[in-house]
Amino acid sequence: MVTDSRSESTSASITDDVNIAFEDITYKVRHTLLPGGSKTILNGVSGQFNAGEVSVIIGQSGAGKSSLLDILAGYTSPTSGRICVNGRLRNEKLFRRRSCYILQDDRVQDMLTIEESLKFAAELKLGTHISTQQKLQRVEQIITSLGVSRARDTRAIDLSGGQRKRLAIGLELVNDPPVMFLDEPISGLDISISKQLVYLLRRLARQGRTVVISMHQPSATLLDMVDRLYAIVGGRCGYMGAVSLLVPFLKEIDLICPAYHNPVDFFIEICNDYEKDLENHSKNGKDDQYINNIFSETESKLLSIDFNIKEDDVCLTTLPPPKEDPTNKILLALKSTYPTTPLKQFAILTRRALLTVWRDPSFTVINVGIHCAMALFVGLLFFKVGEDAKYVRDNYNFLYFSLMFLMFTAFSGATVRFPEQVPIIRREHFNRWYNTGAYFASTLASILPMQTISTLSFCFITYFLTGQPPEPFRIATYSATLLLVSYVAVCVGLLNGSLFTVKNAVVFGPFFIMPFTIFSGFFLRYSDAPSVFRWIFHISFLKHGLVGLVISVFGMNRPKLVCTDIYCHYAKPSQFLKDCDMLDEKFLVAMVSLACIGGVVITLTYVILKIRLKLRW
Repeated sequence: MVTDSRSESTSASITDDVNIAFEDITYKVRHTLLPGGSKTILNGVSGQFNAGEVSVIIGQSGAGKSSLLDILAGYTSPTSGRICVNGRLRNEKLFRRRSCYILQDDRVQDMLTIEESLKFAAELKLGTHISTQQKLQRVEQIITSLGVSRARDTRAIDLSGGQRKRLAIGLELVNDPPVMFLDEPISGLDISISKQLVYLLRRLARQGRTVVISMHQPSATLLDMVDRLYAIVGGRCGYMGAVSLLVPFLKEIDLICPAYHNPVDFFIEICNDYEKDLENHSKNGKDDQYINNIFSETESKLLSIDFNIKEDDVCLTTLPPPKEDPTNKILLALKSTYPTTPLKQFAILTRRALLTVWRDPSFTVINVGIHCAMALFVGLLFFKVGEDAKYVRDNYNFLYFSLMFLMFTAFSGATVRFPEQVPIIRREHFNRWYNTGAYFASTLASILPMQTISTLSFCFITYFLTGQPPEPFRIATYSATLLLVSYVAVCVGLLNGSLFTVKNAVVFGPFFIMPFTIFSGFFLRYSDAPSVFRWIFHISFLKHGLVGLVISVFGMNRPKLVCTDIYCHYAKPSQFLKDCDMLDEKFLVAMVSLACIGGVVITLTYVILKIRLKLRW
């Protein structure tokens, strides 16, 4: 079935129809730590999916539908086997630029409306080669084709399940991909919405696209819109061909489908008992005698189906422009690389992220409110301690508490919110909307403004309530230190969030923070620590933050403090710096150290996120 030839040439015309063939695909996963502890998900399956057809992969739960779709889309690599495009071995990098994959658990930006989501997608996926007017026309065409004109200004969080599915499809239609993979697109939808969605996909296929869908158990109505059926039974191919030929196929091995019974339902019911017979009769997907005249047969069936198409309620007959459209050559040319430059990607993603934050002000308001409320509480608790040498130790405790409070709030916020975006990032990055660096930079750019407002609110309130020296330079150094510490804490939170899910990130959070806390210099001085552990002080951003705060308040040649007691041991601030092992510390060195630690954490987070998106875990 699959011809053995050179890899797909990058110079091949991408306007050609894309026919996909695969042979002897085997996929195994390790399910124990012991050698040889692997499980075979797909066992030498073969098959083909052609342009202009809607091909549906069916099978029982756990049969391997999603695994096969992942492999065909390039989302997962097979253990063995070959995949060809138009008779040539597939060049996966080129193929991914010409295809899109819509996952079952597809996520969209909840705070954006349908129109806004499509406009951002158009800016990212169509690039600068197409005018703004053409992009807007493209968006309008897709909104019309999806039948969501009335809901165009509705935020995604308020959309129905069917509308969200159509939006997810529309986002990938923006750059007119010739190949579309959809994993369980009708999961959770009623039969009416499912019918409308499959009808839209069928019309898209008729424009020359290759559309491959996985379904658990399609209804008889949906089967009338399907061109090619590919059934997986226990990791092997049990049937490949037209829906109407499924009953004759089963009859040839003495399996009689009852009258008025859905053939696919019957197939699913008996597949476990006749797994070997089905595989042998279909030759594990290599038998192509049941795929003749699929296209014309499906078209004739559709003439008798009433879809009850209503404007703005279901999918309209108007579709995105077919391949003859004047702008389509530009669209196709863009598929050879990222459509926009990294700088343009950063600008668009930052604008999208800031709009999302603006649309969901509850987190921002709560965060700033907590900082202000805690600042008032702490300021009153340590009221005017900064003016009296009698309360130097209390003032020191206040500085450390401020450091820890801002660190924990910044760290926790990033830890909880960042993992929620990973499913969206994974889909958009896989479908080549943008590169990892642009997204990560935009994430930092959208988080830091809110963090700056919250931190400065806390700084100014506490500084004056606690009676610190009213000197502009000291105020600036105090605020700069806490700002830098909170920025580094955000980066550590992003590092934690890039490694784990929300649940695991919360559990492992203390593991990231506690070493920095212990070696901050507050609980254990550098001179008192065992020499084998002293190096940890140098990489603790809390230690450098505490040094910066203490120097900003007690250092920089601060004169003798007022003492309201008989004797104040720390009337001279230099004596306190000496007892804290900070007499020889330099503020600039502390700030540079904080910046370097932040840079290292940012680099680690970027590398881990890039690896995670590449390996898709």
